[in-house]
Amino acid sequence: MKRGLKGVLFAGVLILCFGKPSQADSTSVQVSKPQHWALVPILISNAETGVQLGALVMRFLNPEDTLNKPSTIGFAARVSQKLQVDVDLFPEWYLQNNRYHITADLDFIRWPADFYGLGNDTSDISKESADPYLAQGVSGNLTVEREWWPKLSAGPEVLFNYEKIDLKSRQSLFPANLPGKHGGFTSGLGGVMTYDRRDAIYWARSGCFLRGKAAWYRSLWGSDFDYDSYSLEVRQFIPVFATGALGFAATLELKDGDVPFRDLSTPNGDKAMRGMVRGKYRDRDMLVLQSEYKSYLPDWGWFHSRLIRNRLGWAVFAEAGQVAHTTHDFAWSEFRPAFGAGLRYAMNPSQRMNIRIDVGYVDHSIAPAINIKEAF
Repeated sequence: MKRGLKGVLFAGVLILCFGKPSQADSTSVQVSKPQHWALVPILISNAETGVQLGALVMRFLNPEDTLNKPSTIGFAARVSQKLQVDVDLFPEWYLQNNRYHITADLDFIRWPADFYGLGNDTSDISKESADPYLAQGVSGNLTVEREWWPKLSAGPEVLFNYEKIDLKSRQSLFPANLPGKHGGFTSGLGGVMTYDRRDAIYWARSGCFLRGKAAWYRSLWGSDFDYDSYSLEVRQFIPVFATGALGFAATLELKDGDVPFRDLSTPNGDKAMRGMVRGKYRDRDMLVLQSEYKSYLPDWGWFHSRLIRNRLGWAVFAEAGQVAHTTHDFAWSEFRPAFGAGLRYAMNPSQRMNIRIDVGYVDHSIAPAINIKEAF
């Protein structure tokens, strides 16, 4: 299953849904020259991977374009001290006055990881007690959305994933008949529908965002496993003061059938439940609730450093999530909390595509969650 990339970066350098979204203050994000390239060294550390080194290259395809949202091509490669390797190519296009939105991803991993069991009650299982395994493979997806009505778009999605799983322990936690225990090939066909009234795609301060996805994996089109996957994301942003915003989000994932264990619902510890070890909690269904206050610092006219001026921001957040075998198992008492704070550094100040450095407190420990773009 695809790893969140993009999952890890550190810069080497320092409306309501159906109302008209308000405009964010743009006086502090103007730059004299559009930016075409960004090169960001990767240097981070967390409990799952240890120290990771690598690089991210972003190509901004249309920085002078005032009719379309920003299109990009990204490439990232990283390796950890535990020899975890992730190489990712991820282009994104907005075409014909934003009528078409095309995203693609091609990802290769060699990823030693740990299996903590299934369900929402694996908090007492330590890393030392978990079952290690090695996942190797390649995954990809292609989504083409067209705007059919103002702010509402929909289109098809194609997904595939091939992985080989090597078990490295006595397998005390692995059920004997666990789907995907030794890897396999999955191929899915589905669709995506998006309603987007945000005032910006990278640093939204007002408006709402809704996205629903459905995918069906069948042997008819080559999949080794037959199962269904559904998800719904809801986000709402409210501007606060001149540079801040309050955001709320909810994510629901539902899966049914012969679901490979690596494709079960789990908070990724990056965009959801920041700081949590990915895979600590796995099951068919997942519900995550998020809130965040974010702001960027004003444009200090007396500060002339191009590496710092107009690029810094910050955020505080609180989240809660749980996984369950069926939706009937969801309960308020089963939510696991997470909260923390973070810094932002704009790679592209004109569009505020940020490097996000968050530190979360979750599962009685503190851990980083570092990425490009906002968590939601």
